[in-house]
Amino acid sequence: MHSIWTIYVRAFTTLVLLLASASAFAWPCDFLTGGGFIVRDTGFKGNFGVGGGCKHGSPTWGHLEYIDHGLGLNVHWTSITSYREVDTSTDSKGRLIGARFICGTARTNLFGDVDWVVLARDRGEPGRDDEFIIRLKKLGMTVYTSEHDSNHTLGGSGSGGGNIQLHKPNPSTTGGFGGSCPALD
Repeated sequence: MHSIWTIYVRAFTTLVLLLASASAFAWPCDFLTGGGFIVRDTGFKGNFGVGGGCKHGSPTWGHLEYIDHGLGLNVHWTSITSYREVDTSTDSKGRLIGARFICGTARTNLFGDVDWVVLARDRGEPGRDDEFIIRLKKLGMTVYTSEHDSNHTLGGSGSGGGNIQLHKPNPSTTGGFGGSCPALD
């Protein structure tokens, strides 16, 4: 009887280790959420809500809402086409930090349908010095960007506010980084 239990325990232990090993690589993609505002060089605010990540094997989960109050520009996402890692590390408390490109298509009130890319950077909690940059392209030409502004930072040393949060991978974020990003090229 003792030898049967030994076989069961070894088999069970092997199965647990295999499942743990497989699950460690089953969802390599993280996800990012954020919201807040940047202050453009024009002095007007650009409010945003953004999210992105991988769901069910592809980088197609996310959203973008953006309003430039000076220009009167409204941007509403219609699709997510790419989620790409820029850099990744951990802070002093072991929390995931880093930057991601999130790309897609959007409907705007000033430019019609556009391709867009957002660079969102989480520099740690509670959201000081996080970063948000947006670029819109129409037919391959940049029609709007905040990348040349002097400050893209939320709180801390910047004049904006809000929080970008990079979340660790979990079972719902299966897949890998990648996808098509015409606005980045």
